[in-house]
Amino acid sequence: MTRSRLRVALALLAAALLVPSALLVERALSGVAAEETARHRAVAERVFDEMERTLSDLVAREEARPVEAWDPTSEARLTELPAEPFVLGYFQIGPDGSVTSPAARDGDAVRAAARSIASAAGRDAPAAGEGKREQAPGTTLSLEEMKPSALRALGSVEKDEKSSVQAASPPAPKSAYDALSSLNRGAEDRQLRQRKMVETPAEAEAPAPEAARADSLERRQQPQRVAVDPLVGRFADPRHLLLYRSVFTESQALRQGIVLDVDGLGAHLRERALGASALPGAALSFSDDAAPAASDGAYLYRHRFAEPFDALAASLQLPPLDGGDGAGTIYALAALLVALGGIGLFAVHRMVTVTMAFAERRSNFVAAVTHELKTPLTAIRMYGEMLRDDLVPSEDKRREYYATITTESERLGRLIDNVLEFSRLERGTRQMQLAVGALGPVVAELAELLRPHAERAGFALHADVEPDLPPVRFERDALLQVLWNLVDNAIKYAARAHPREIAIACRRHGDGVELAVRDHGPGVASRELARIFEPFHRGEAELVRTTQGTGLGLALAKGLVERMGGAVGGANASGGGFEVRIALPRAA
Repeated sequence: MTRSRLRVALALLAAALLVPSALLVERALSGVAAEETARHRAVAERVFDEMERTLSDLVAREEARPVEAWDPTSEARLTELPAEPFVLGYFQIGPDGSVTSPAARDGDAVRAAARSIASAAGRDAPAAGEGKREQAPGTTLSLEEMKPSALRALGSVEKDEKSSVQAASPPAPKSAYDALSSLNRGAEDRQLRQRKMVETPAEAEAPAPEAARADSLERRQQPQRVAVDPLVGRFADPRHLLLYRSVFTESQALRQGIVLDVDGLGAHLRERALGASALPGAALSFSDDAAPAASDGAYLYRHRFAEPFDALAASLQLPPLDGGDGAGTIYALAALLVALGGIGLFAVHRMVTVTMAFAERRSNFVAAVTHELKTPLTAIRMYGEMLRDDLVPSEDKRREYYATITTESERLGRLIDNVLEFSRLERGTRQMQLAVGALGPVVAELAELLRPHAERAGFALHADVEPDLPPVRFERDALLQVLWNLVDNAIKYAARAHPREIAIACRRHGDGVELAVRDHGPGVASRELARIFEPFHRGEAELVRTTQGTGLGLALAKGLVERMGGAVGGANASGGGFEVRIALPRAA
């Protein structure tokens, strides 16, 4: 697999991991948004349910009052008004349309409000202009779910485009929002109310004719049969709400009711629902004039109350409630997932790339070793066959051939020694016989051993050793192999240099000793400087290279020096050429 194909495969793998991860994050964020909306919806349901319970208590109290409480001539008539300031007074409309008020804070206002339904005595006429409503009483909807109603005083409140609004829950299957709405017992109880009927027991038999007069007097003293409808509601005007009921006796039909101040009722409900709650920033209104303005991120709900307050609606704005940093956690986890995925893909890419590069270098090494082995073996075989077949015309040629065979054999031996030495270093089985002593005399001795090899290649070898160098720890055989590889490397890559010189310097460096080998060749390209000590690395492509070698010389030198406790570095020298420096610390 080439590196370009590897990159394509990793890119496809990254896309295959990224797409489902993005879908997973999107679903998680949708879940967080749904949970946040459900939390606000539940709070709104509780607020509206508290108001429904308050209204249910009011209706239950008023419906429990006897019919005689509205009769101004009855001893059981109302004499005091309830403590709630929004109750303006009570009224009764007689069969002839006359309006009486047993108790009122403002009698004129109560009678004026009652006259708005006086003409509809005996009938449950709907409020003027009231059309068919599509929202069931006692339900809570967001503003987008509300249909226009006849209650123009309550109107619809338009939602800001940036506000968050909960959509209507489908009727089936039953959702959590429907379950919450079903807990509104106040609205449910009032919706299930039936007409109450109070009757006297049926007479067992008709009275005798002779007792008719006495029986007539007795029947007038007995309670009459009375049918009482539940309370219904309608607006007399935008400021007054009427709750009234129809009362049917055997002889007449009456309207009995109560007049409520809409603003006072709204204030009372607001106090009961939000007065002691921990909802700072919540706004509740019962009219367009005080409707809460939608703000960024706000949740705005609309609720229409159950009968007899079905003409009344409320708008509730809830600020964003703290429910934990769910979205932030998801984003953090998504970022962590992307980071880990990226690190993993990079690690895979790096590992595979390094493995491929190492395999390529090993392949090049095999090719180089094959070439390096084949060349001296071919020369040795050719000259050996010529000497065997007595094809050498003169003794001088014989000595030349013998020298060539010896040189190629030494070259073959050095190649084998380098391979074996590097193999031992990689396995960690190379045992170093370190000694402490002066490095200068040993370097001078090794330079004399290397000089003939350099001179045969047409190079002059110079050694410059400073006196009185500090003692260091080294192995003579390892140092000889290191210097031989460095000199041989300089000969190969500086073959066209001018002057053809190789300099070996041994000098003091800090508290230790520095050994340097420099040539005057073209140097090393800057992009290759960081890799010249890697195993099997060569600056030339294997198929077009012009120099000999296996790519093990500098790597072997680095490994041996490090086993002696030193360090190796290389740099292009000023004035041209390349220089390898070996630093050995002072021995303790």
